[in-house]
Amino acid sequence: MPKISQAKIAKYQKLGLRSAMKLKNKELGDFFQRAEAEDCRMFQFPFNLQGKDWGFFRAPHSKNLDGVDIACVGIPLDSSAPNFAGTRHGPEAVRRWSHLQGPMHHLTKLIPFENCNIVEYGDVDFSGLNHEDRINDIYETYTKIKDAGVIPLSVGGEHTMSYPILKAIARDEPVGLIHIDAHGDTTGFLSDDESEIHDGNCFSRAAIDGLIDPERTIQIGIRGASSWCWEFSEDTGMRVVYAEEIQERGVKPIVDEARELMGNGPCYLTIDVDALDPAYMPGTGVPEPFGLTPLEVRDIVRGMRCLNIVGADIAEICPARDSQEISANLGAAFAFEMLCLLTESQVARTGNTRRTHWQKQD
Repeated sequence: MPKISQAKIAKYQKLGLRSAMKLKNKELGDFFQRAEAEDCRMFQFPFNLQGKDWGFFRAPHSKNLDGVDIACVGIPLDSSAPNFAGTRHGPEAVRRWSHLQGPMHHLTKLIPFENCNIVEYGDVDFSGLNHEDRINDIYETYTKIKDAGVIPLSVGGEHTMSYPILKAIARDEPVGLIHIDAHGDTTGFLSDDESEIHDGNCFSRAAIDGLIDPERTIQIGIRGASSWCWEFSEDTGMRVVYAEEIQERGVKPIVDEARELMGNGPCYLTIDVDALDPAYMPGTGVPEPFGLTPLEVRDIVRGMRCLNIVGADIAEICPARDSQEISANLGAAFAFEMLCLLTESQVARTGNTRRTHWQKQD
């Protein structure tokens, strides 16, 4: 083999020594330069970050929602999940791993921080240990978010959290629901108390209370021994897609059907990570075998681009069940895909773009 010429080596050296601030992608280079000037350390790895740098995706911390487009919120709820405990630590783990995501989507070239004002709102503050009180705490937090005209991206925590979120953001108009999960979460009550809200009935309650439109609801990835519990889904007209249907037909026809169901109306996206096979997602409260792959879930999420999405959440990450933290890492990757969806939806809805700033602007 002939030697590489010195001219080529010099060319490679010149390319290799180029500053990260002087990329061929000028928009990304300009963003890095701006973030650095505002003291956001985009190139520092998570194990070196402390204090204010620990927001989801490195978003700045703020509970002031004036002029904010998207708020990232942690919900460390873990009081009615039926199997493994520990989902209260999900937000903390995803927040840490989210620092390896972004800031640009490698396919769409979208930089969420350049298109929306995004903040890390922090975790919901709970007033006590009572489950019902905690549900109300979530509702009150999201009422503030809704009143401010802000779109929430939430990380939990058990899936019960979706009910008070929907109660706040769908108070004026029911939303369509794109629900990726192993379980329908539309069972009845566990006792004679018809006010009971828990991990298994959050979406039947949402339908009964007029928060979601069952005929604009699709549940994707359903499977397992408890499938008999979800009769309410089919009886009310929800589209139930069993995992086997995805595996036999592929993602695209299901995405097409979901998009047709949602139409132009407002819709909400929720992922319970037990939709994935536990081989890929061991860190969850109720692992169900024979589930979806990360690529299938990723492509379902990406397939929802340009819908009128008014909020999204990812639930049931249980770091204690996964010593390698691959579940939190994967959850953070899904959360970034969702952040990009929300960014595009917000810009399309408002017709405006606003940058995220890490320092107050004059």
